[in-house]
Amino acid sequence: VVAAVVVGGGAIALTRFMAPSEDAAVSYVPADVIGYANVFIRPSNSQKQALDDLLRKFPGIDSTEEAIDRLVEQIDAGLEQEGMSYEEDVEPWLGDQVAVYFATGGTAELPNFAVLVESKDDAELEEFVDGVAAASEVALVEREYEGASYWMQEDGSEPIAAGVLEGFLAVGTEEAFKASVDANAGGDTLDEDREFRDAVEPLNDDWIGLVYLDTQAFVTEITKFQEGLGANDRAALDAFGLDEQRPQAGIVYATSDSVTFEGTGSFSPTGAFGDLADLASEPGVVPELPAETWAAYGIPSFGDVVGGLFDTFQNIPGFDRSQVDAVFYGQTGLRLEEDVLSWMDDAGLFVQGTSIQQIGGGLVVESSDPAKTTRVLEKLEELATQQGIPTRPETKGDLEGFSVQIPGVPAPFYALGGDRLVLAYGDAAATGAAGGSETLRDSEAFAAAQDAVGDDFNVSFFLDVDGAQAFGEALAGFTGAPMDVYEQDVKPYVDVLTHVVAAAKTEGDTVVQKLVVGVE
Repeated sequence: VVAAVVVGGGAIALTRFMAPSEDAAVSYVPADVIGYANVFIRPSNSQKQALDDLLRKFPGIDSTEEAIDRLVEQIDAGLEQEGMSYEEDVEPWLGDQVAVYFATGGTAELPNFAVLVESKDDAELEEFVDGVAAASEVALVEREYEGASYWMQEDGSEPIAAGVLEGFLAVGTEEAFKASVDANAGGDTLDEDREFRDAVEPLNDDWIGLVYLDTQAFVTEITKFQEGLGANDRAALDAFGLDEQRPQAGIVYATSDSVTFEGTGSFSPTGAFGDLADLASEPGVVPELPAETWAAYGIPSFGDVVGGLFDTFQNIPGFDRSQVDAVFYGQTGLRLEEDVLSWMDDAGLFVQGTSIQQIGGGLVVESSDPAKTTRVLEKLEELATQQGIPTRPETKGDLEGFSVQIPGVPAPFYALGGDRLVLAYGDAAATGAAGGSETLRDSEAFAAAQDAVGDDFNVSFFLDVDGAQAFGEALAGFTGAPMDVYEQDVKPYVDVLTHVVAAAKTEGDTVVQKLVVGVE
């Protein structure tokens, strides 16, 4: 029994020790804010450990404590001008987090805002605030609201209030200061707001920084300030559906081998990106690109996305979709929607090769109608011939088309079609894009990137840092660019990076997105 109690107590203590940081500032934030941001200057123990592990992999800084010491040096330089120091005047009361929020009711010159700095000792904080007020060269007056004291300029020329709330220093507009007092005294707070919870709940609960934006409220506030908002501006806002989107949130957190930016959002069904929520649930073509790819970007249902953008822009004064169609038909003899966009499914751009001689890449678009794809290629070859550009018949795997060799360019350009359209530079890129034996999914670098975001996320962007770095160095050597600054100040930091990957998934009608930077 004693052993069980000891072990169980130790497990509970360890769980609490490694538990996520608690956002205390949000209890002072009204529910109806436009935006909110929070940073833990002293993050949770698990995040601190992860940051320490990461920093040790970079040259120059070995721990978060050393990073904080360097920041303190910068703060001290400013405090010294006021006759103060961080160690004596700030450190005794400074807590773990700093937050800021913006609310409605401000002006273009002075938004309605409040900055909240956590305090671990309110008595020390009050002494600091009183000392700053006494040393001020501007006449200040002390006021009180619902038991909370705060300072303001006596002549009212600068409507900024500063005061001590329980556990926090609050600095901002007088209206926001009072709103924070009311919120903490039992009013509606942001952490109780359903839309805020919906935005943050899908995210990792252990983070260093958080940003939240009520998109509709933001657009409303911006348009209120823009008295001369014209029809074109209003139409542009409507086109992208910004004033119909639900609030969005994003966080940043660390692991021992990565830094992750994670966010949630939704897209207006009537806006230009209305289909993206559905598209995030599809794997796309990126994993099927050539295995040697070191940079890739994918767009599922490419034809639908492009067509949707054209349809949306039709609502903007000055944009004439029919004129675009007419010009395209006049130049190519093809109907943009029916002959080109209608068969375009998932698309992907890729780059491979780590030297000037090896570099290659191109565009891959999956086709739902190979006959139309072939017709487009035939038209492209016809246009090239009309311009006096010689073409050569080509076959790669099951795809057929032509190639063009431009004088002075090392490798030919390929245009191939069938169940997919391939526009590529270089023989290796064309062969791989046409359906090579190995794909990006088979590479160790991509597998590591997929693991970093999670198997349930669909990758839309991938960068193998080693490949990109090798090509960049080769290009610099080829052009004769000086490398001293790069070797000394850049390369040591790039050498520890492994990949950058962006991915998304859907949870209901919410899109969860990740951007992960890998470190080794």
